[in-house]
Amino acid sequence: HADFAWFGSGLDRKDLSGKARAEIHFALGKMHDDTGNHEQAAGHFRIGNAAAHQSTRWSRKAWRRAVEARLATEPNRQPLEPSATFTPIFIVGMPRSGTTLLAELLFRYPEVCNRGELPWIARLAGLPGLSGIPAHAELQRAATLYTKYARQDDAPEARWFIDKQPLNFRYIDLMLSMFPQARIVHCQRNARDTALSLWMQCFLEDVQGFAYDFDDIALVMRDCDRLMAHWCLQYPDSVRTVRYEELAVEPQATVASLASWMSLPAIDTYEPPPSKAKSTISTASLWQARQPVNTRSVGRWRRYAGQVPELLRFPD
Repeated sequence: HADFAWFGSGLDRKDLSGKARAEIHFALGKMHDDTGNHEQAAGHFRIGNAAAHQSTRWSRKAWRRAVEARLATEPNRQPLEPSATFTPIFIVGMPRSGTTLLAELLFRYPEVCNRGELPWIARLAGLPGLSGIPAHAELQRAATLYTKYARQDDAPEARWFIDKQPLNFRYIDLMLSMFPQARIVHCQRNARDTALSLWMQCFLEDVQGFAYDFDDIALVMRDCDRLMAHWCLQYPDSVRTVRYEELAVEPQATVASLASWMSLPAIDTYEPPPSKAKSTISTASLWQARQPVNTRSVGRWRRYAGQVPELLRFPD
């Protein structure tokens, strides 16, 4: 295909930044992956990841420090009063674990609004007044601000609002202090498939900078598991786990069970109502989430086991 030569010619340019050159390698890797040439794809992904890793500002030391601080924080025994008209649905977990797909399927229910990956929880968590066990007034101020940005003015009939920022798994204690009625859905996926999918993606934000190095990916995976185990012990009634493999095989049954736990209104048809506008997807899962639900990505790591032996470090 002519696009191979067109993208390949970009590598001959001398005026590209390191990140731009990395993006071309990721594009060529995706093209070779689409055509089943896994050896060529892995070669381009390896070069692209090495270049992107050099330019990212993601810090392993800062990540570790933040996670340990979160684990050491005492639980807040005096959350705000729950709201009967506003229920956040926080979909969390490792990026590339099915969060976007699940959000799209839940969006088909009435009174559910999918806001995508909102940045507000992480920004609020960074405020001095919300560290440790926040004062009631600080929590109320933060909850009011978050509700304003989530509700906006285009979903007057919605009650449930999806926020599918995966890395919000760091702040579940804060989220449930602000919104004790919230529902937390933890997406899990085969570790090797998740690691490969992360490694094959060039992300826009530094918060995902760990994705360019398998050691960093393994670290973030372990910390995600540690934090989620910690939160599940503290808030067992507010957290539910969904396996990507089960979602791909039985999407209707999996989502129906989840919807029942969330007390979402029952639906007669699995198709979204015509009155609902299509949600906006601005994440790396844009293309995949628009396809019919399928199992093509289950066990995908096996196609790359020979070219990317680092995957074998992860549990299957």
